[in-house]
Amino acid sequence: MKTIKARGLVLKEYETGEADKRLLLLCKERGRIMAYARGARKPRSKFMAAAQIFTYSDFVLAEGNGFFSVAQAQVIENFYDLRTDYDTLCAAHFIADVCDKNLLGGQNCDALLLLVLKSLAVLQKQKFPPNQVTIVFLLRFFDFCGLRPDTSTPGILISANDKIKLSQSAFCAAEFILSHDLSQSFLFEASPQVLEELQAVAEKILKAIP
Repeated sequence: MKTIKARGLVLKEYETGEADKRLLLLCKERGRIMAYARGARKPRSKFMAAAQIFTYSDFVLAEGNGFFSVAQAQVIENFYDLRTDYDTLCAAHFIADVCDKNLLGGQNCDALLLLVLKSLAVLQKQKFPPNQVTIVFLLRFFDFCGLRPDTSTPGILISANDKIKLSQSAFCAAEFILSHDLSQSFLFEASPQVLEELQAVAEKILKAIP
C-alpha cells in the first residue's frame, strides 16, 4: 500500500462506524484530502489528538483504491483556546465551512492554508472581535479565489461587476485588509457598525461565488 506524507489541518470531523472518524484535511502542497482515522474515537487511540477539528499535524496517509487512511500523526498545533469562547469557536467553524464548500480536490491551497492558520491563530488570542477576523478571512479568501475586490474607486468596492457603496470608514478598512501583508491585515480598529457593514458586504460577495 502506498503511503504519502502530508502536513494538514483538520477542517471537519465526522463520526463513522463504531469508533472511527472521517477527516477533511486541508494539506500543504496537496490541498483537500478526505482520510479515515480508524479507531480515533477510542480512549487510547494513537490518533485521538490529531483527529480533532482545527488540529494541525504531520500525517502519514496510506492510500489504497482511491481512499486515504491515517497511518501516523504528529500534532503541531491543536488551537485548543478556540474552544474556550463560543463566538470564537463559531467563527472558526464558519471559516472551515467556507473552505469545505468552495474547494476542489487536488487544488493547490498553500496560500489558503496559511490564511486559515493565521486566522485561527488570531482568533484564539481573542484580542479582536471574532467577526473582524472572519471579515479579513473572507476578503483575503476572495483574493485566493481570483475574485479580489477592486478598491481603485474611493468609496466603492467592485466585485464581479457589482459596485457596492461603502461608508468612508468601511472602505478604508477594506482597503487596509487587501493592501497589507497577511500578518498585518488583521491589525486595525473599527467600530461595531463598520464591522457589521463589512460583514454584510463580504457575505454578499460570498453568496455570489459559483
